[in-house]
Amino acid sequence: MTDIKIDSKLKLKNTYQIVEKIGDGGFGSVYKAVIHKTQKRVAIKLFKGAAFSSIAEARMYWERERDITKAVSGYPGPHMEFIEAYEDKTDRSNPKFFLVFSFIEKATTLKTWFNDNLRSTQPLGVDDIVRKIFLPLCDFMFFAQKQGAIHRDFTFNNIMIIQKNGDPYPIVIDWGGGRLFDPKTLLDEPPLIEDMEGSGTVIITPGFFAPEIIMQKPPLPQTDIYMFGAVLFYALTNGYTRVKPTINSDYILHPQDYNMKISDTLNDVVEKCTQYEPKDRFRTFKDIKHALEQHLSGKTGGLNQLPSIETGNMFVLRIINNNAIIQLNPMEMILEENQNKRIGRELIVESAPWKQEYRGVFRGITRCFKEGQDRNREQFFLGYSRERNLFYIHEGRNSNPTMLNGQEIPKDQWIPIQINHQISIKHTTVRGVFELISVLDLE
Repeated sequence: MTDIKIDSKLKLKNTYQIVEKIGDGGFGSVYKAVIHKTQKRVAIKLFKGAAFSSIAEARMYWERERDITKAVSGYPGPHMEFIEAYEDKTDRSNPKFFLVFSFIEKATTLKTWFNDNLRSTQPLGVDDIVRKIFLPLCDFMFFAQKQGAIHRDFTFNNIMIIQKNGDPYPIVIDWGGGRLFDPKTLLDEPPLIEDMEGSGTVIITPGFFAPEIIMQKPPLPQTDIYMFGAVLFYALTNGYTRVKPTINSDYILHPQDYNMKISDTLNDVVEKCTQYEPKDRFRTFKDIKHALEQHLSGKTGGLNQLPSIETGNMFVLRIINNNAIIQLNPMEMILEENQNKRIGRELIVESAPWKQEYRGVFRGITRCFKEGQDRNREQFFLGYSRERNLFYIHEGRNSNPTMLNGQEIPKDQWIPIQINHQISIKHTTVRGVFELISVLDLE
């Protein structure tokens, strides 16, 4: 396959005037062109024959990128639009494979934009970067997940920044290394990396690739989530990328180690995205967006709205522990004043009130132990109403959603819970399920 001549006309389904060559990657070359009839600017990708072992392999990659790009082209916001795919069979011994996309005007890579922002006299701060770049990325990538698309090379070089109403806005490009999956399985728990079959294909960008990729395992929806976390880590640390991992824990990124001004919530988000095992990461980009919005809101779980408690009380919780370091025996535990329960390093439920006026309110905590010290990151709050003899649950300050009988707890509301109701944590390293067994009023 040869290059396309500049200033020439290219006849596919449409006729194009070639303007210039704008990119040269491993699988193909990209040209800026205009549709002859409408003068609309487009980008044309010509696949490189030398990059593939056979015509069949080249056709497979071409078809795959065509199908993935078409799948995500229905996104309602700005995106790289699919225009056409064409196989030129003029020379059947050497066919040419073309893809045509909308041209992204006045765009720069996210990497370049970050560097320019750092040098700016009025750089965007962390919250504005999260709001204007990473929230829209979550929206687009969640849409892609629902279409069954995995990017697999989601890095700062494949995210372009344009201007939208005077603000930066991200556009994801180059689905050439991507894969399709059954979107019905999106919420299924991913397998352990060691249990996954090998794929034999490795596409990596140093500092960003997920562990399953370097181990030649097939990509998962959570592969893109790992890389999103690595890009967010880069943004929060003013340009740091992950060092070469030597042990599993090296894959987990901690932006607060490089920038102490980063909030606990943002640090939690990056750590959650970049867990070694895909099953320990956020399941979807919608979940990431929820956690990022929690950081931006600055809310602390309604601490000034706790119900008043006039009597001492206790309740019985059963913790169904399906992924912890130690076994719990007995499974039924009575929680009393100043009594804590741990699973391994994690403080699960703490019944000690932190202010006298909150007496009788309990905190459920799933990640609260760091460098030998308790870390007050409440997963949820439990409050007791003596008048109604009911316990209530309120969402806490952790980035992981709390579930009541499988449904996320609404924000800023006290929700009544009764015997046999289950409180679970959607994403947590401990995976505790808290089941209310009985309520006892001691008065």
